[in-house]
This record gives sequence, structure tokens and C-alpha cells, in this order.
Amino acid sequence: MTSSHLPRYQQIAAELAAQLDNGDYPPGSRLPAVRQLAARHGVNNLTALAAYRLLEQQHKVEARARAGFFAPQPIGQSTTSHASAQPLPSAAALVDLNSRMSTLLLLADDRIPLQLHMAEAAPALYPSSELARRLQQTLARQPELIGAHLPGNTQRRLTIALQQLAQQRGMALRADGILPCHGITEGISLALRHLTRPGDTVAVETPVYFGLLQTLQGLGLKALEIPCTPDQGISLPALEFALRHGPPVRCLVCVPNFQNPTGGLMPDDSKRALLQLARRHDISIIEDDVFGDLYYGNERPTPIKAWDRDGEVIYCSSFTKSYAPSFRLGWVAGGRHHEALARLQASSTLAVSPLLQAVLADVLESGDYQRTSQRIRQQLAAQMHATADAVLRHFPRGTRVRKPLGGMLLWVECPEGSDTNQLLQQALHEGISFAPGLVFSAEPRFGHCLRISCGQPFTPQLDAALTTLGRLLSIQLVY
Repeated sequence: MTSSHLPRYQQIAAELAAQLDNGDYPPGSRLPAVRQLAARHGVNNLTALAAYRLLEQQHKVEARARAGFFAPQPIGQSTTSHASAQPLPSAAALVDLNSRMSTLLLLADDRIPLQLHMAEAAPALYPSSELARRLQQTLARQPELIGAHLPGNTQRRLTIALQQLAQQRGMALRADGILPCHGITEGISLALRHLTRPGDTVAVETPVYFGLLQTLQGLGLKALEIPCTPDQGISLPALEFALRHGPPVRCLVCVPNFQNPTGGLMPDDSKRALLQLARRHDISIIEDDVFGDLYYGNERPTPIKAWDRDGEVIYCSSFTKSYAPSFRLGWVAGGRHHEALARLQASSTLAVSPLLQAVLADVLESGDYQRTSQRIRQQLAAQMHATADAVLRHFPRGTRVRKPLGGMLLWVECPEGSDTNQLLQQALHEGISFAPGLVFSAEPRFGHCLRISCGQPFTPQLDAALTTLGRLLSIQLVY
């Protein structure tokens, strides 16, 4: 194809590449602004930007957040400090299941001011000062907690407080059947270690939280992905078909309340039906209820565990999302599996921080947890609605968003043909991060989807960032 028959943005890119090869722009020099390039060639800004993005993909120009495009530096040279010269994380690494968690954690880079990739809320939303005060008071009252196991009376206070919390959620649990743990991840890991052996198959929702995929891989387990929708949660017909005709399944891990990443809430009738289905096929359910307390309505959704009469559901909950992220405490109600889970924990982490457990007992008994989580969820609800509305305003026609009824995650289905992994790489150079859809499956699925955290206040800067994402996606779909 001759150059005259190429799309206009490719013609502009080819001309600019020739100028770079001829040395018209010295290494490290700033290239014409997008508006200048557009005016020079008589095209609109989107066409000029598309030319720059093509050259960026070919590594012929460098994009710098809020600065523009530059002629590349020769290898080994830099006009900036070593720290600022370090490349941004590559979205390409997210294709590898082994690197997904570590790569997404790397996106917490101070060169990326709008970080929307992790399921986290703004630090100001959490009770930092109150928690610091409680920690100081507890240490002053019981300094021995630094170097001792949790006293028996404090342990009883905590488990009774957790028992009462469970009762508020519709679960009748014995206090001595509750196991505190280091957050939701340890709880699920303990349950998987107890129920499975390397090589076993575990049923999970899809799209599925990428951290669970890596946990399964680390334990040598296989994931059988069952479709999940924001309206109904995990598909019961698909699960039953898989249990009848697929490989033997040892257990199911699911998030029925505000699923990660879709935000889906499973109806109560479906929860009961899921429990009956699991009984018929003799499989245990590991229930992840980390987002359950972040409901936006008047009533907290009921866990599956509330209908469990056989002690077969292993219920896992945590305070990291609804009270304080650094407060790495969770708890497990294992039913008939409790003793086995306690032995596994003793053989690995031995004990949960006595200091944090003592503080948690105070927080629960005082009612502070209920008041704090109520304030957090009210703020999250406002942020969720504003963010979802902005996505629908700024993203291309055909974008689909369903506002969840709780949690802090917004699942966005972009028009077919979208490549959100490529979009992420472009967005990083604009100082924006998000989680692309492909990280939420072990298979190459959901490449046109993305997950945005709504934990940040909705500001003009966030609105501008979503405008940028929509513009970049529109360019991608055109070309």
C-alpha cells in the first residue's frame, strides 16, 4: 500500500518518524504539541494524537505524563534523575498469571497520580486517628501484648464480639467455632489447604479476583471458571453442568456479596439454591464476604453461611475494606472444619497479633466498627454513582456499566474491539491506572473490560482522567 493510501494518522506518523531519523529533533527534545501537530497537518487533535500513539508503540517517541511527547534518548543516556528515568510498569506483564499481583502493586507509583487499579479507598476515609488512639491506649494498659500471646479473657471478648457480629448478619455461630486470622487471604488459603491437594480442581467465578488465581496456582490447584453476572452472581446452570460433566471439583470459592470484580450481588433464592446444589454434589463452599459490610441499601445482604445447617460452608470475612486496610485482621467460621483449620494456622502463622486482636475487641464492643463502616459505605455509594455516571458520559457509545449495590468496584464493559491492556499502557503515560479485564481470568477473556476502583473522592481531576480514558479508547476503536 502506498503512503497516499494509508490512514491519515499513519501518514503523519511516517513523516514524523523520517524527521526523527534525519535528526531534525535531537534526542530528548520536545516534539510539537498535539494541537500544533494537528494544525500543521490540517487534521483534528484525535488524529494527531493517534499518530503519536502509533510512534510510541513503535518506541520512536516517548510520552511523559502532563508534559507531552519527546524524541527518545539513546540507551544509557538520560537528562533526568535515575529514579525518574525508571520505566513505568509494563501492562504486557499482566498477561502472565505469575506476575499479575506484583505488576499491579507496582502501579502504586508516585508518578501515577490517579491510581484506580486496586480495591482500596482513600486513606482519609478510614479512622486513622481513632485507631492510633486506641492502639496507644491498649499498649499503655497492656504493654505485655507486644511480647505475649493473647490473654484468654481478651480472646473470649473478641470471639464473643465476632459471634454477635455474625448474628447481625443472620448467622448462628458458636464463639469457640470462630478463628481470627490475618485477613481474608489467609482465611481462604487455610480453607483451600484443608479441602484440597495439589492437582485438584476448584470452581471459581469468572471474571474472578486475580489474587485468588495466584493463590490457587501457588497451591498447585486448577481453576474451573464458572460464568458470573452482576445481576445473579455465579451461574447455577453453568455450575451444575460443570459438576455433572466436567472434572471432579473439590470445592467452590465464591463472593456472593458484591463480587470482585463485577460488584454483583447474588439474590437470596440463588444463594439457597447454590447451597443445595453443593450438597447434592458433595462439595464444600468457601464464602468470601470481604465486601458484605459495604452495602448501600438499608439492609446488609445475608451470607450463604446463614442457611448452612451442616457446617459445610467455610465463611471468611475481614475488616480491611470496611474499617482499615492496614488492620490486617479477618475471621473464619469453618463449621465442622474448624479444628482442622486451627491446626493448619498453628502450623503456619502460629498466631494473629495479640495487640490488634485486643484493639479489635474494643472496636467491636464500643460500636465504633458499626458507625465507621456506615460512614464509609455512605461515602462509597456517592463516589460510585458519580464515577459510573462519568464513565457513561465520557466513554464511547456502547460502553456498558451496571451500578453495584455495594462495595467499591466498578466493572466496565467497553465496546467490542476494545483492548484495555493496550489502553492501560497508554493511560499510564497520562498518569492513570486501572485493572484491565484480562487479569480476571486464567484464560484470555475480558480483554474489552476494565475494573475501576471507586474508593477515591470524585474530583475534577478524576473526571478529567475518565475523560482521557474515554478519548484514548475512542481513538483505539477508530483505528
